[in-house]
Amino acid sequence: MADEEVERLKKFREFINAAEKGATIPSVDEHDLKALHELSVERAKRYCGKDGVISLEMTARACTPGANLPAVWLRHNQLRSLYRQGLLSEWQHGSTLEDKVFYLASSIPMTGTHIDDQEFVRRLREVPVA
Repeated sequence: MADEEVERLKKFREFINAAEKGATIPSVDEHDLKALHELSVERAKRYCGKDGVISLEMTARACTPGANLPAVWLRHNQLRSLYRQGLLSEWQHGSTLEDKVFYLASSIPMTGTHIDDQEFVRRLREVPVA
């Protein structure tokens, strides 16, 4: 494993450990979340039963340079949970989600490793249509 990959994994683990202890999760670029969602959907189609699991390396390639990968991954993980639960069906067209879903998921205040599902849906209904 290259030194860069080892360092990325180390920072990722440190970030997740802090999040598990209640750290505030910074906002991320909504386009990074959308890219991860699309990659995850594509992988789920290609590899039946794998639920679109993507590696840290794939995450890095999908995101913009300099992206906070653990923050993007953590927010995407919560978005995938909402998606799998069907809570986003109002804003879902096939496997595509409306842009406002990514906008909110990228910026909603988040402390720790979970987003409040009901609060997310309530706020999503308040986001104006672009």
